[in-house]
Amino acid sequence: MANIPDIQEIERYHHKYSPNDKVYDLVYGHCKIVTEIALWCAGNLKNENVNAKLLEAAGLLHDIGSYAFFDNEGRVLNKRLYPQHAILGAKILADEGIDERVTELIASHVLLGLTKQEIIDTPWYLPERDYEPQTIEGEILCYADRFHSKHPTFNAYETFLQRLKRSFPLQAKKFENWSERFGIPDVPGLANKYGQPVR
Repeated sequence: MANIPDIQEIERYHHKYSPNDKVYDLVYGHCKIVTEIALWCAGNLKNENVNAKLLEAAGLLHDIGSYAFFDNEGRVLNKRLYPQHAILGAKILADEGIDERVTELIASHVLLGLTKQEIIDTPWYLPERDYEPQTIEGEILCYADRFHSKHPTFNAYETFLQRLKRSFPLQAKKFENWSERFGIPDVPGLANKYGQPVR
């Protein structure tokens, strides 16, 4: 039966698919930071119900598919195909018997969710279909993931917004709307907590 995994199961999956401890620390460390931001965002909502257990599991597993795209030093092997880590991760976890609510959140976490037309126009080297989050948990995961990358660095809100405005104006508008809804996390505070730079 499909399940929402607990922390021990989640860590086991990361160890299973990671090539080594260095890449495990990079990817799982990123997933933990994104989850912390996501749960903070969920806490800001007063009139919307969020399944915190579902959000936490999806946050901690959202980049499980990225291991296939890293070398042993944690460098991305094929940046053009890297967005496929989302659908690969969803497939991996579906095969592991993970709840489809989790896998659906993972499949749609590239940027702030991509439409079929965005995939055609860019191109994103993804199957030409909609990958937009359909739940509040999916929206929060997409939004929280934009504040940290696996370099590892934090993304300042305004800097990231301007990058989106230059390249993806529809995504930028969504990012602004969600910032009003979910709040803007304390990126300098998080960067200081984890000893990582802000760009």
